[in-house]
Amino acid sequence: MKGLKIGKRAVAVTLIVITIVMALLLVAAAWGGLVHPSKSRFLPFLTLSLPVVLIINIVIMLAWLLMLKWKYALITVAAIVLAWGPITTVCPLNIFSKSYDNDSTFKVMTYNVANFSPYDPSNHTPSPSMRYILDQNADFVLLQEGSQERNYLKLSNTEMMRDELENKYPYHSDGRRDLIILSKYPYTVVPDSAFDSNHEYHGGVYAKAFDITFPNGKILRIVNVHLRSIGMGESDKDLYADITRRGVNMKERSELSKIKHSLYGKLKKAFERHAQEAVIVRSMIDKSPVDVIVCGDFNEAPSSYCYRTIRGDDLRDTFQDCGLGYIHTFHDRRLFFKIDHILYRGNLEAVDWHRDKAGDSDHYPQVATFVWK
Repeated sequence: MKGLKIGKRAVAVTLIVITIVMALLLVAAAWGGLVHPSKSRFLPFLTLSLPVVLIINIVIMLAWLLMLKWKYALITVAAIVLAWGPITTVCPLNIFSKSYDNDSTFKVMTYNVANFSPYDPSNHTPSPSMRYILDQNADFVLLQEGSQERNYLKLSNTEMMRDELENKYPYHSDGRRDLIILSKYPYTVVPDSAFDSNHEYHGGVYAKAFDITFPNGKILRIVNVHLRSIGMGESDKDLYADITRRGVNMKERSELSKIKHSLYGKLKKAFERHAQEAVIVRSMIDKSPVDVIVCGDFNEAPSSYCYRTIRGDDLRDTFQDCGLGYIHTFHDRRLFFKIDHILYRGNLEAVDWHRDKAGDSDHYPQVATFVWK
């Protein structure tokens, strides 16, 4: 009996320790984005895992409640309260939809179309991504990876829809550039707002601002953003998908250790590089008028240092204002993250937001509906 009591006590102590550790990790994951990536070895990775850490803590809390151990459940509750602000950026709880007049709204879509891939010159079937874009009929469409290697208007799977595109969007950019805008209203490219990310990233532009003039004379600035890739190659993604699907055997563990070190270095460099790029994007925002929308593929999670730098204290997140529950915008080989965002400020209010599992890119499109206040 004595041994049984000791065993139960050991299990209880272990569970309490796990509860405390996971609660601390939740707070660290939520607020780790306040620390520059170059000053921490693990916080940038921890912020990426905030949704997972949150789920684990909720499970722990429910377990304590089921066991009627209220005081231990309060440890997790306290951690959730402390982390509540960042939690609402990854898992908002907007249960009730907002009412608005459709006649006074405009819609903005952001979508990394991955060059409208897979591209095959012999493929003459319409591009699912372009078909989705045209069917949504948003007022403004901001594309990333729209035309890095080829003119998107001359691809075999998009050219067949060119007349429809130009009818719906008489104002649009073309050519072999990363960032593209499709607009129903005239726009001008803001001088000195196109920042090249040099040859490390296909020579593409990773931030570009457009001033759009509405029929009523209002001017809205939209900043299209595409920060550089996190550096995982195709082989890295394939290996991750394989391991998470079947596990790792003893013979592969030494090889896996080498790969982990390689991936760690790639990701750490990407986090630090994004922190530098975020400062440049933020400087564009600081020079912008009051009414501005910042959207695109940040390649960073909502709790990251990069996201916090770009958002600052003045921008709101359409997903946080209108979304419900956790969603991801990137999906590729068992990698699921929300790295695409639509932020805004000024005499605007986001009244609706949705993400659709559409198209054939490794990103999902997002559409936000705004009204002028």
